[in-house]
Amino acid sequence: MLLFENKEQKIINTLKFIGSPFKKFVSTGEIKEDIGLVPSRQEFLADILNIIKRDENFILPIVGEVGQGKTHLFWVLKNVLHNYNSVYISLETVYKKFYYHTYSEFIESMAVKLGDKMDSEDRIEPLRNMTKQLCNEWGANQRKFGFFPLADMEKIKEIAFKKWSKKYENKDALIDIISAITAHQLEPYKKFEAERWLIGELMDVRDLSRLNLKHDLRKRSHAFTMLRVFIENSNKNSLLFLDDFEKVVPIQKDIYESSEHTEDIEEVFDPRWFGTKKVPEEYSAEKTLDNILELHKIRGLKMIITLKSTEYFEELKKKIRRKNRKLLIMLKKPFIISDFKEKDLFQFYKENLEFFFAKANYNEYAKFFSHSYFPLNEAVLKHIFKEADGNPREVIKYLIKIFNDIIISNEKLDKILEKYQ
Repeated sequence: MLLFENKEQKIINTLKFIGSPFKKFVSTGEIKEDIGLVPSRQEFLADILNIIKRDENFILPIVGEVGQGKTHLFWVLKNVLHNYNSVYISLETVYKKFYYHTYSEFIESMAVKLGDKMDSEDRIEPLRNMTKQLCNEWGANQRKFGFFPLADMEKIKEIAFKKWSKKYENKDALIDIISAITAHQLEPYKKFEAERWLIGELMDVRDLSRLNLKHDLRKRSHAFTMLRVFIENSNKNSLLFLDDFEKVVPIQKDIYESSEHTEDIEEVFDPRWFGTKKVPEEYSAEKTLDNILELHKIRGLKMIITLKSTEYFEELKKKIRRKNRKLLIMLKKPFIISDFKEKDLFQFYKENLEFFFAKANYNEYAKFFSHSYFPLNEAVLKHIFKEADGNPREVIKYLIKIFNDIIISNEKLDKILEKYQ
């Protein structure tokens, strides 16, 4: 018994030394997460995966309140879909240069990562393979005779343009893209500059002139066409996860009629007196939505969007119907993400602790505490579930608070846990 008590104290001491297993309560698209979904959401995940693997082009809405784990779902999908370029975009932050930012994220996503290290060579190798494959399709492997065999550049560009001119509408963008791809593969002295252009680096007039190009990927038409070229010619499938989608489908509410304080406020100014002209934020939201809907032209692109409520979904349907009702066929029936069940909390807690100690190379936790909830207990976990009302983010907030108390406080563990039972 004394030996086991010593093991418990060692766990507490380890936590005080290396910190809390629960350090953040907001999942983000930038910080990778390795913990899977809780048991009650496994069927939910299976249904989503069936749609992803079965259908080619679609928009699948995921509906859930704040803190229910919509962003965490992205990491679960990314960890499961090995043959996909899975990209996360938050519409909370990306509203300008939408195509450019989306393309940049796809370039990052296709990087070959070995362990925790990834240098620039790892990042661009798949891009090099793609440009090589395209040039070969355009006849680059048919070289002229000579000591140093050379490809007929103009003929290759002509073949490429003839193949793609009916598919890609903007001819200026298409010419620049074909020129960049061929220069990358077939002109050794321009390879570096062409590679910079293809990965989306911003270039000045001098750099563009050297490559004989008109624009870099800051230009909307170029960014969209290059995004399309990349997705349609990649050797992986593509999944675009658009978080915070309600930012581009705001529900219009008349605050002057709906405010509970209307009777107490003397109306001095009403914007409606000046007509229905949209404010800049509304223009930005409309433009971003138009950009997103235009992505339907990209063959094979699959999109998941997250919304806070079904009301936003109904508003989205109205907007799509007004803009292009044919696109409604792409819009799937929304999936509603639910709160945690009590058993979900217990498994979530255990998996996080086991992952945390394994990452810290502290193997004694798995050896001695695999069937225990230490340093917490069942009563504390039940209390957390009740107080958080099953909301995953609130659950994590409580866990952060308790573990911070354990780490910082000099009180005995039993005394600390009394406050949470």
